[in-house]
Amino acid sequence: MTIFKPVVLERAYSTPDVVEQRACIRAKLVARRGEHGLDVGCGPGFLVCEIARAVGPPGRSVGVDVSAEMVAAATERARRSALAERTEFAQGDATELCFSTQSFDFVTAIQVYEYVADVQRALAEAHRVLKPGGRLVVMDSDWDSSVWRVDDRERAGRVLKAWEAHFVHPRLPAELPALLARAGFELVSTSVVPLLNLHLEENTYSHGMIDVVARFVSRKAGIPGDVAQAWADDVRSQEAKGRYFFSLSRFLFLAERSGTRG
Repeated sequence: MTIFKPVVLERAYSTPDVVEQRACIRAKLVARRGEHGLDVGCGPGFLVCEIARAVGPPGRSVGVDVSAEMVAAATERARRSALAERTEFAQGDATELCFSTQSFDFVTAIQVYEYVADVQRALAEAHRVLKPGGRLVVMDSDWDSSVWRVDDRERAGRVLKAWEAHFVHPRLPAELPALLARAGFELVSTSVVPLLNLHLEENTYSHGMIDVVARFVSRKAGIPGDVAQAWADDVRSQEAKGRYFFSLSRFLFLAERSGTRG
């Protein structure tokens, strides 16, 4: 289960790093005017609203999230963006979608399945609600690919290993091709979307994540508070030395639902 609150995601999703990531997702999806789409794990609704603009008034952009807070935040975002008429939000689970069979032209699931215990069931649900030939766009991170430059690498290794407890599947991308095939999808394309920060600037993804990681590992993953804080200080100290570096690889999959399976 994600620990993120709407205000945390609002900040992260507004950074140029994640704005560019969503542009990559939309380019992979190619939403067309009049289509109906579902975003599983929609969070505060950034992608749903962007897709709503692409599908236009004849189309429909729907978001579902397990968190009532996220659904409320997404609904408010759509209202402020004058998109309430072509968007819809509901509370629900990726493994039990509250929508009719074959009701969507596409489904997106961005940084979601790594938090879901039964990914195969979640993919089966995405398959069920898609029309034959419908598109599924999935993005998840491989946390083995994460790099934060530090002086104390042993301590950093302990912290980042503990951080993996935040996820059910911290290395999901390598498993997804086989999981997609078993769910009845044909894999069309795969690409890597890197998050890369060479400076510790407030308007970057990694800036906000330092405290998120330190807080989680000290409160929920057995790392002493002083060790977590020392790691965070170590990461931040690299900027003054001209050595700051953060990188994380996210993997973007486009798959199609076969027309022959239920």
